[in-house]
Amino acid sequence: MTERGIPRSPGESREFLLQVANTLLAVIEEKDPHLRQHCERVANTCAHFCEKFSIVPAKEIDAIYFAALLHDLGLAFGPPELTPGATELDDEGREAVKNHPILAEKILAHLSLLAKALPFIRHHHEAWDGSGFPDKRKGEEIPLGARLIALFDRFDWLTSPRFPRKGIDNMSALEQIIQLSGKEFDGTLVDQFAQFIEATSGVSKEYMQTKKKETVNIKEVFTQILQKFASGKIVPPVMPQVVQELQAVVNQPNATADMLVAVIEKEPVVALRLISISNSPVYRGMKEIRTIRDAIPRLGLKETMNVVMAIANKSLYETKNPHYRLLMDKLWGHSIATAFGAKLISQHLKLRDVDTLFLMGLTHDIGKTFLLKAFSEEAALKGMDMKLVVANIQEAHLGISNIMLKRWGFDEGFIRAVSLHEKNEFDSAVSMDCLVINLANMLTRIIGYSIMEAARIEPADLRSAGLLGIGPETIEKLGEDTKNLTKELSHLF
Repeated sequence: MTERGIPRSPGESREFLLQVANTLLAVIEEKDPHLRQHCERVANTCAHFCEKFSIVPAKEIDAIYFAALLHDLGLAFGPPELTPGATELDDEGREAVKNHPILAEKILAHLSLLAKALPFIRHHHEAWDGSGFPDKRKGEEIPLGARLIALFDRFDWLTSPRFPRKGIDNMSALEQIIQLSGKEFDGTLVDQFAQFIEATSGVSKEYMQTKKKETVNIKEVFTQILQKFASGKIVPPVMPQVVQELQAVVNQPNATADMLVAVIEKEPVVALRLISISNSPVYRGMKEIRTIRDAIPRLGLKETMNVVMAIANKSLYETKNPHYRLLMDKLWGHSIATAFGAKLISQHLKLRDVDTLFLMGLTHDIGKTFLLKAFSEEAALKGMDMKLVVANIQEAHLGISNIMLKRWGFDEGFIRAVSLHEKNEFDSAVSMDCLVINLANMLTRIIGYSIMEAARIEPADLRSAGLLGIGPETIEKLGEDTKNLTKELSHLF
């Protein structure tokens, strides 16, 4: 918790909600110990099911978990006859059962951190065919979290009944649920639900304790990495030598192709890849390029610089750890796609400094490569959930990127443009460069070149696009062109 006790990070919010939930579960337990156990079983199995089958993005599982944990809170505040010994309910009792989702929602409504969970709680007794309660919703009108809780709620009541009657075995319970597929339950979930029950016997370990343990471990290692970085024990990579030399050449007023050739030929790998790229369909001319001397005129001095920068940067995305290799490859795809997106956007807007914007796009996430490589070398994180790694890197990469770019000699304007690539609100003094890089970064999420799990982004909602005067149809076209360029060239670098 922070000094004022207000949860700010996802980890702090989770811990706070767990404390609230445990307090309310104690209230439930006071009325009916079995009801508390039921809620905990439903929450754990629901969360592990979501995780196993990737039903929702990882960051959304908590909302379903807490909704399931508190879904029957309303029963604890119902009339006295709603007790473990009750065998029959009068009209008031039956009405209380029907109203308990609404009552639970009302009790929790002022807790903002549970806002996402409230619809799942209210609608967990709705039926797929519309015969449920309290609002007679049907089909996909019922929130996904509520449909999930409904399955596990019914399964647990069948196998571990609250009132003194004998429960049925797992397979019999599963058969009943399968028979109700498409009636009470979402048929698209029932098949996976059956697989889960058969594989786990309907029993799951405590979900939140596992998450807390993982979070603590990764936070500790992450803090250690940042401390090593601050103290100089971990040194970020310097700008590749070939790029430094080429920049020195390009900055000369009398720079020539021969001067670039002399630098590039000292790096055979860079030279071969540059030739390969110059022969790609994007740049292909009338004849095949076989030498650097022929490639540079085709590309132009500044484009050659951009291509070499990308080739040299690609080496920063290499790792010996196979567990991180796929993530590094995805990060490379995102970076080069952002570079191409920035280039296409600036060309569409007829901006002058297209090449600088390409470099901004290429390097905007450079801090992530450093952090990922540092994580990959930590033995304690072997086998760690990569979603947790990405979440922690996302929190700190901007500061690391800024430090690296400053050490590489980029000016304040360049660094500021890179540092605003995650925002969606801007002040009136924002530069054109900032808006282009922001839009390019968002464009990669729209076309699927991002390591971040994100809900669908609507082009019309992008503030940077609006400020640049680029409409949704143009964004769609720029996205398609960026996707094609990335597919065509990313593997050649």
